[in-house]
Amino acid sequence: MNYLTIIGVVWTVCAIFAVLFIRGATVQDKKPARAVQIRERASSNVAGAAKEVSRAS
Repeated sequence: MNYLTIIGVVWTVCAIFAVLFIRGATVQDKKPARAVQIRERASSNVAGAAKEVSRAS
């Protein structure tokens, strides 16, 4: 292979890995709506249970 071809391939591979690394390092907060609803319901149930326990004392 030509020397310039090898340089081009090396730069291309480095660029691809840089793009993939940056995409993997970013925070992606795309959770399903159902999982969010279940988590919200669970946290509200825990808060409600804590209030009931404090009233019973």
